[in-house]
Amino acid sequence: MKTECEILIIGAGPAGSTLARELSKHAIDNILVQRNFNFKKPCGGGVRVDAFDEFGLDKKYIKKDIHTIILAFKEKRISVDIHENPLAIVERREFDSYLRDEAKNAGSVVYEATFIDVQIQEDCVLSSIKIGNEIKTIKSKYLVAADGVNSKIRKMINKDQVPSLMTNYADLNSLACTDCEFHFGEEIASKEYAWSFPEANGTNIGTLSRGDTPYMSNFENSLGVDEEHKIYGYKIPKYDKALFYKTRVFFVGDSATQVLPFTYEGIYYAMSSAKILAEVLAQRCEPDEYEKRWNKKYLRKFQTLKKLQQIFLYNDFMVALMMRMYQSKSIQEKMIDLWLRDRKVTIDFMFFMRLLVRLLTSRPKQTS
Repeated sequence: MKTECEILIIGAGPAGSTLARELSKHAIDNILVQRNFNFKKPCGGGVRVDAFDEFGLDKKYIKKDIHTIILAFKEKRISVDIHENPLAIVERREFDSYLRDEAKNAGSVVYEATFIDVQIQEDCVLSSIKIGNEIKTIKSKYLVAADGVNSKIRKMINKDQVPSLMTNYADLNSLACTDCEFHFGEEIASKEYAWSFPEANGTNIGTLSRGDTPYMSNFENSLGVDEEHKIYGYKIPKYDKALFYKTRVFFVGDSATQVLPFTYEGIYYAMSSAKILAEVLAQRCEPDEYEKRWNKKYLRKFQTLKKLQQIFLYNDFMVALMMRMYQSKSIQEKMIDLWLRDRKVTIDFMFFMRLLVRLLTSRPKQTS
């Protein structure tokens, strides 16, 4: 067994596997560790289609193409056309396995093993992993935490946890869903949103699990769900303050809190964080360059969307105003820029504040 490398990566989801593959392309010695190769992360499996070209991925793993996003509030539904920037639906277990294989084929060493503990030395990191029934120590120059929202490494190193929302979700066979749907309202999602996303087979639905309000039951009733199904619980990371690097440990993806507010488009940003870190390591930059490059590319977008979520999902009255706003095709285009395009963000929080003032002061049209 290989017990020494330059970069040890814990977690072989989209972030960890992408980082391993990119490092191997740059001839940087790395080991990738995943606790369970059969783990299926409970999410809808939505990935921007352009990510397949950007990261050189095989499009045969796309199960469905999504060209429309539905925004729903009570009886009102608004369709947002995203055919120029579509979403792809992947089956997560298959997709993650493919990403691990790509890393291995590029030269990464991949182990199915459990991370146990870490000791930070002055010139190296000593990590203990359990592989089979044996505990092994791996010596590396850097450790990378790609171990998700419940990051064990982050808890050890930074003495905190990734801010998160507890959700309920279910996989349904009978519910017909061809678009990615975001549902709003105090009864089904409070200040967040509920979702209904098509999967490779069936539909994935979910919403908050908080307090005494039966959000999931209310949401199921609004959708007319009547099939027998099991409800699961899972934490979704909530963007608060990203953590990039601390004492020879880098953080990527969910463990770094790099998830886009208002859409929770996690897979693309997880892979993007890995690519940025790989470039920083390949160029032998100082560790803080990783955070600088991430912030330059994404910070303004994240901050804008976080503020918009806080305002427009504050209560049902504000959600109704948001739905009025989305009736405008030009506003839809601007939001697609924020959601799904990497072009420079030319709108900011104040743009939406001016729009909000117009909505609040405008009189509704009279009907005869």
